[in-house]
Amino acid sequence: YYEGTPTFTTVSTLDPPDFRGEESYRIEFQLDAETGMPQEGFVHRSWEDFKKFDHLLTTHLLNFGLQFPTEPTIDNLDAYMKRVMEHSAILRSNPLSDFLGINWSGRDLKFLQSLPDFMQVVIPALYRAPDFAPEPPIIDTEEECITADETPFEIYVYLMAFRSKEILDQYLQFFKSFMDTYPSFEGLPDNSDVLPEGVEIVMPPHFNMTFVHFLPGGYLNGHTVRISYLGKTKFNFLDEAKIGEWLTKLHGDKNPKRILDIGTGPGFSAFVLAEMFPESEIIAVDLAAPYIRMARKWQELRNITNIKFYHANAEDLSWLESESFDLINYAYVLHEMPADNAVNIVNEIYRLLTPGGTMNGFEVPFPDSHLERQIMVDQNTWGYSWQEPDGPQGPEPYLEEYEFGTLLTETLAAVGFQNIENIGYSYFESIFLGVK
Repeated sequence: YYEGTPTFTTVSTLDPPDFRGEESYRIEFQLDAETGMPQEGFVHRSWEDFKKFDHLLTTHLLNFGLQFPTEPTIDNLDAYMKRVMEHSAILRSNPLSDFLGINWSGRDLKFLQSLPDFMQVVIPALYRAPDFAPEPPIIDTEEECITADETPFEIYVYLMAFRSKEILDQYLQFFKSFMDTYPSFEGLPDNSDVLPEGVEIVMPPHFNMTFVHFLPGGYLNGHTVRISYLGKTKFNFLDEAKIGEWLTKLHGDKNPKRILDIGTGPGFSAFVLAEMFPESEIIAVDLAAPYIRMARKWQELRNITNIKFYHANAEDLSWLESESFDLINYAYVLHEMPADNAVNIVNEIYRLLTPGGTMNGFEVPFPDSHLERQIMVDQNTWGYSWQEPDGPQGPEPYLEEYEFGTLLTETLAAVGFQNIENIGYSYFESIFLGVK
């Protein structure tokens, strides 16, 4: 992250095509920055970016005597930037900061942690996004996917997903092209490296058909692992501190011998449970094999030994013995599938719990009001069914199935759960409890 007033720029080279397939010019710059902040950096911009920048200066009434070049050469563009740097008003302007990829981090955005936070994301007037994407990171290794700090570019990518409804196809191409630069957490072709021994799974058709959160190729695409991992700063119950706070509040007095974490993803909840209950055996499962590989890599880095991560379908966990878990947890799982699949998972949870065992679900709310549920559906599906392949299905394409098909609290009761609770947490989450 770069912050400061630019004091010098030079266009140094024309580099090979970037992830967008465009040749780009490397602009090196120096900054008058606070102590401890970088004093110099670089950004890559295409010829089209230069033209857009010059147009922005014109619309901001800052384009006086800049003489934008007619031909894109290193010398022409370098001379143009030298002329830009002679204008003090431009040096303090958003267009120049955005063009150089400085003075915007996005780190104060909280995304879906509360409704007011979300309004900043979806209403551009409430929070300014830069006119140009910041410099993208280079993440070469699986370990870096876990350990590298989130960059302004990655926050920008998240933000623009919520602001690109009218140009969704264009955004998705940009998103996919960048995702493909991340490591893919590949394993054996049959995924036997992460399957339970002797177990084969059947992949439900929806999982490779209609993808949530605009993820290109869905969770089966290992290139998406890091961007999902970065959700820990955007969703309440991917934040280990909040997970730990509520698991301690609700279950800290328990002494579970065996715990199951369903839809573990990168393992956020599983790691919290492992640290809360160090004497417990924890089994964590997910339908996406690349995410299990990432979780195992993270487990090595954290040196946590009481979790076993497996690639598995939570609709059929017949390889696990009935009534063998004292606590079963999941986070953001049941709203990401058709209702029949979600009900299958609820049945498996009930089968696997010991008598007196507890289910804990961090999940999308299931309001009593039909109108409230319909509003949530319309906001998240954009009015399209997940089965309509030609429609822009919104960030949560299965939400109608969840709100009007899964009927979570009713299904929990029908399966046999007792002491069912629906604890409201935020506009985006509730906590569901049930005892067998």
